[in-house]
Amino acid sequence: MSSMEVTMDFSLRAIEFYEPAWILSNFKMLWSTILLAASGLAAVSADTLYRPGVPPSPFPSQAAAARLTINPDTACELAENATTARNVQLAAWVECQILAFYPYPRTEAANDTNWVAGYKAAFHPDGRFSFNNTGYNYDGFQAVYTMFSKVIGQNYGTGWQQWRDYYVSSPDAWDPKSKGGQVTGMGYNGGVLRGQTVATNYPNAAYFVIKEIEGRRWIWELREQSTSPTAQWLPQYGQNWPCDPTIEVCG
Repeated sequence: MSSMEVTMDFSLRAIEFYEPAWILSNFKMLWSTILLAASGLAAVSADTLYRPGVPPSPFPSQAAAARLTINPDTACELAENATTARNVQLAAWVECQILAFYPYPRTEAANDTNWVAGYKAAFHPDGRFSFNNTGYNYDGFQAVYTMFSKVIGQNYGTGWQQWRDYYVSSPDAWDPKSKGGQVTGMGYNGGVLRGQTVATNYPNAAYFVIKEIEGRRWIWELREQSTSPTAQWLPQYGQNWPCDPTIEVCG
C-alpha cells in the first residue's frame, strides 16, 4: 500500500469515527465562537472608527512616538556608536552627512562652498542621484547643488533652515555586520528670506541607498523630493544614471 493510500485510509477512518450528531454540535460551537469574536471586533471598530487600509481616528500616539528621530547635535557620534541599534546608527549617519553636504551657506561669505567637502565625503563617485525625478551622475548632481547653493545664498543667506522630523531606517538584512541599508527621511526646508522675519518652510523628503564599500559607508543612491518653489523648474530629463553591474546588465 502506498503512502498516499495509507493517508487516505486513515482520513476515511477518522471521518467514519465521528458520529453525525457530534460533528453537528461542534460545528455549531465553532460558528458561535466565530460570531462572538466578530461582534467583539465590530464593537472595537466602532469605538476606533476602524476602516481597512486607512489609519484610525484618532491616530494612535504610540505609533507616532515609535518613529525614529535623530538629534542633529549628536548624529555624527551616534553613527559610530557600536552599542547602538543598527537602524539608529544608519539613520544617524545619514543625518550627519546631510548636515555636511546640503548646499546652504554656513557663513555670510559670498559663494560659501564649504558644503563641497561634505559632498565628496558622502557621495560615491559611481552613484546615481535625482532631484524631483531629474536624474544625475556624481558630477551633474554636484553641479545642481552648486546652483542651489547660489540661489539659497542670494535669497536666504544664513536664514536657511532644514531638518528631518523622522526617519525610516532598514539596515541590510543579509549581513548583521553590514553598515549599509536603506533610509527614508521626512522633513522640511526653507527658512527666513532676506529682509523678512518669518520663516516659510516646505515639505521635503529623501530616499537613500547606503552601501558599505571597503569598510565605510557611501551614499550610492539618493532620490530627493522638494516642494520649494525654487526647485520646480528643473528639466524633465537630466543625465543617464551610471549602470550598477551588481544588479543590472551593463552594455
